[in-house]
Amino acid sequence: MKTTDIASCAPENFFKPEIRSGHKISTEMKRLWACEINLLAEFRRVCEKNGLRWWLDSGSLLGAVRHKGYIPWDDDIDVVMFRDDYDRLTDIAEQEFRPPFIFQTAYTEKNYARGHAQLRDARTSAIIPEEIYKDFNQGIFIDIFVLDGVNGDPAEEKRQNARAKYLKGKLEMLARPIRMLRFKDLARAAKYRLMYPGIKGKARLFKEYEDIFRNNKADECDYVATLTFRADSKKRDRHIYDRTELMDFEFMKFPVPGGYDELLTLLYGDYMKPVIAPSMHGGLIVDTETPADLKIKELRKREKCRR
Repeated sequence: MKTTDIASCAPENFFKPEIRSGHKISTEMKRLWACEINLLAEFRRVCEKNGLRWWLDSGSLLGAVRHKGYIPWDDDIDVVMFRDDYDRLTDIAEQEFRPPFIFQTAYTEKNYARGHAQLRDARTSAIIPEEIYKDFNQGIFIDIFVLDGVNGDPAEEKRQNARAKYLKGKLEMLARPIRMLRFKDLARAAKYRLMYPGIKGKARLFKEYEDIFRNNKADECDYVATLTFRADSKKRDRHIYDRTELMDFEFMKFPVPGGYDELLTLLYGDYMKPVIAPSMHGGLIVDTETPADLKIKELRKREKCRR
């Protein structure tokens, strides 16, 4: 795939190596960034067409505020939506996103167990090394997180979190390949596969997991959090999202919450002071020119030869 196919709207000099904040950014990293921005532009198109609210989040929000683009050592894009908008997106995604774009959730792929959605480019690869034996699309992606309302009753929150942890364990057991299971887990995994057969069975289980938090309407709660990602996620004042601003991000503009200063302070403290940190994705294997299924076959073959 040619660079111009990844992000035709990128300026001509975007792909040149450079140093930002003392960190060297290679052409290969720029190609990954461009592919992700292309995904983000497609995500924005669908959301604008359907009147869905969303904002840059986490490291991508920090990058927009502090660097007017990527944090120089970051390798992904995070966005966030309120539950109502997120659920509407999952309802229309199959009609709105066309190849090479793949909208991926636990409802669409049997072996996918993340508590949030990802939008991927099927022409590319972004593979977490320990996931090379997991059979779901592993193209370059953006993360789409969902904000649910926080209950506000400590006892009820504790009960919800315990239930969520239990169901998430089941989901991960269903999604894990047999070869990656410990011997002592085989019987339990077989039991879950009988209880929740195929993609429909796992979808039923995942809906039960989401419903734990879905009943806390985000627009009616004082606080919201990305609870299906982590049940103990930091609580955010809902009013952070009352207003939206457009902010520069590399060569485009994307929405950020009007209360971004409060949010970034909550997440990172003194957020204007750069701190080099590793990616959460553990050293992605990235290839902007090879589809993930082919790349995974190559990686599995290499590993087999090493044994």
